[in-house]
Parts: sequence; C-alpha cells; structure tokens
Amino acid sequence: MSNTVKVRGLWYINKKKILNRAIAAATWLPNMDTEPVSHCSEWEPDLSGDFRSVDYGGYFESIFCGLCWTSTTRKVKGDPNDIAGTKVRRASEVLDHPGNWLYTEHEVDIHKFGYAKAMAKWRVMQNKGYSYRDLSRFIMPLWLLKATKLADNGREICSEHVAQWLVDMGIFDKNTIPSPRRLCKQVVLATGSPLRRLVDDVVVRDKDWKKIKGM
Repeated sequence: MSNTVKVRGLWYINKKKILNRAIAAATWLPNMDTEPVSHCSEWEPDLSGDFRSVDYGGYFESIFCGLCWTSTTRKVKGDPNDIAGTKVRRASEVLDHPGNWLYTEHEVDIHKFGYAKAMAKWRVMQNKGYSYRDLSRFIMPLWLLKATKLADNGREICSEHVAQWLVDMGIFDKNTIPSPRRLCKQVVLATGSPLRRLVDDVVVRDKDWKKIKGM
C-alpha cells in the first residue's frame, strides 16, 4: 500500500459569468502575473487513485471520477433544499465544462490526507452557506474588514476552503485566505506541480510559474 495520495487542485476560469469576471478583475492588480482564476476546488481521486475512468458501455467515454471539495454558490439543480456553501460533490457533476478548468497535481502523506479530509467533512457538515461577505477581503485590508464587522468566520469561500486543505496536508503553514488566482500560483511554487489544462493535460505554466509560449 502506498504511503502517499495524489491530489489535485482545480482552477476555474470563466470570462462570461458576471461573478467570475468580477472576482478575477478585483483580484488582478495585486496578482498581475497570474491566470484569471475565479474559483477553485480540491480534487480527491477515487478509491483506485484515479481521476478518470473509462466506460465502454457500447462506446468509449472518459469520465471524471473522485470527489471535489469547495465552497460554492452553485446549487444542485432540481433540489429546492440545497443551499450554497461548503460542499463535496462528484467530480463528474462539477467538471461538466472541462474546457474552463486548469489543474495541479501533487502527492501528500496518506495520514495527513486523511486528517485533511476529516476536517473538510466536518466543515461540510457545519455548512451555513457561502460567505459572500468574505469576498470583500480581496478589496479591503483585514483590519478594515474586522472594524466594519464584514469578516465572516462562520462561512467559507472557495479559496479559504482549499487553502485549509493545504494547511492540513502540510503544504502551507497557515491559511491566509488568498484569492483563487493567487492561491493557484502559490500551489504551483510550493509543490512544483505544473499548471495544466484539464481538457487535454497540456502544461500552461511550468513548476517555476513560467508561462509556456503559445498557451
């Protein structure tokens, strides 16, 4: 049995949806040398350690598998009782538009992964909704957030949730709740994982965050 687990960070880019465009634009100035990422998730493989499976069922089909952990505004269609916030969902449900996603991949100690997953499960169980107020931290200093009581400790945003995974897995020392686009760069530099397109696995940034020509 392996002592490590491969995990992936998922980085979402959508230039059409207003909220995604607003988050990417608001966090651009202090993060100019970054990709316009507006959302992120932590991707856990299936029990076989795979992120894709193949279903022949009469024809060849590659299916995303495993689980995605994040905090999101997206609700389950057709479920009136579903609320936004800290979630775990099947990757096949989340990655319905693979052309909008980039990913990083690295290995972590299996015991640290187990601890991080247990903590993530607890946060999912405690879900009270998505922290729209915490989006203000990207345009306001923390002291001002606290002074105006806009900081929201009871709910999460996506980069807050993913960053906590990284702390619990021993990749980061503390969770500073960076923006999704800053977190993406931090993960590449901290893990040495190139940034790849999900749709075809092509590298767009190398392990040193150098942009690949033509990408």
